[in-house]
Amino acid sequence: MKILIVGASGFIGKHIYQGLEKAGYEVHGVTRDELDFVDLQCDKKLVTFVKGFDVVVNAVGIIAETKTQMFEQMHTLAPMALFDACKEAGVKKVIHISALGSQNGTTPYHRTKNRADAYLRESGLAYAILHPSVVYGDDGKSTALFQGLATLPLTPIVGDGSQVLQPIRIEDLVATVQKAIESSDKKIELNLVGEEPISYKELLETFRKWLGYKSTKSVSLPTLGTDVIGKILDEPTVNHDNIIMLNQGNSADVKPLAAFLGYTPIGLKENLGAKEAHNAQKLYASLYLIRPLLRIVIGLVWIWSGIVSAFLYPQPLALELLHEIGIPEGIDIYLLYLASFLDITLGVLTIMGCCLQGLLSLQLVVIVIYTLLLTLLAPYHWLHPFGPVLKNIPLVISIYVLGKMERYR
Repeated sequence: MKILIVGASGFIGKHIYQGLEKAGYEVHGVTRDELDFVDLQCDKKLVTFVKGFDVVVNAVGIIAETKTQMFEQMHTLAPMALFDACKEAGVKKVIHISALGSQNGTTPYHRTKNRADAYLRESGLAYAILHPSVVYGDDGKSTALFQGLATLPLTPIVGDGSQVLQPIRIEDLVATVQKAIESSDKKIELNLVGEEPISYKELLETFRKWLGYKSTKSVSLPTLGTDVIGKILDEPTVNHDNIIMLNQGNSADVKPLAAFLGYTPIGLKENLGAKEAHNAQKLYASLYLIRPLLRIVIGLVWIWSGIVSAFLYPQPLALELLHEIGIPEGIDIYLLYLASFLDITLGVLTIMGCCLQGLLSLQLVVIVIYTLLLTLLAPYHWLHPFGPVLKNIPLVISIYVLGKMERYR
């Protein structure tokens, strides 16, 4: 049996691909480079692409909109085009990963998911529409965020933290997909949840205990400005609509899924209680929120450096420093303001996270050149009691560490 996984580079799609391949199926995974939902439409090219596959699994989804990826296109129009192509190409069954709450949700995320679900039901294709709650696993982004939040000195919650969730292991989701592929039923629709509901506050406390931290007090965070905070932290999950969905709850009866699988999916508490967190997992969780904090701090250092150089530090002393490294009079003042402007620009772009890898590399080059010039032409600055040059060493290390954290986040 030939199976096509659309969205195979994502957390869910990757695990479905690996699980089915391990089970002995002939699996082909498709990434956005091969099949981009941003401009997908049902044409001969798409029909030819899916032709010859017995089953197509759609695991494409976004949790927040970007400039190029909108809910309407990614969750509704592109899946509809894919379903049409599957029907025309003679695909035997479509497995569609939807979301729990899409049937009656009010957010654009849920409404666009629901329209694709409804279209598939009426398409005439054999299908399985799966509605997972929060899916957790070792390399899941939402899992990493929850674990990062759980390690904070105070547990951050929304409201009183009583919002009900029912997380499901990625392994149980994969098992459901495999069972749906093997089933002779032509119309399957299931809510994918773990054994027991758990409150949002309990979820964070469970992760905290699993990671080896002592229990702590919780603090209720304001939801005003959630979108801005999410952008600063570079966390798409942190946005206004997700707060709405969290407050609406995300749970369902596990019995239909248990009957379908032949076993009851294990709950979060029981699953984590059965294994210990590795040191690498503890370290990753403890550093997770250090990444955006480090980015902001480094950005502020550049911004403040530019402001001080241009406006606050005595100009004669600033110009004297330029003269020491060979900058002639006449262009010194212009170079001072140009360097200050570049410092401020570097800081703003760093906080915004624009082209961050390249930006961090540029910062390393600038600091190294600056340090070498002072070392060769004005070495006495290394003996300054406040260490203006010496402090470049921890700054360089911080920038290097941030670059590594961004690459492997």
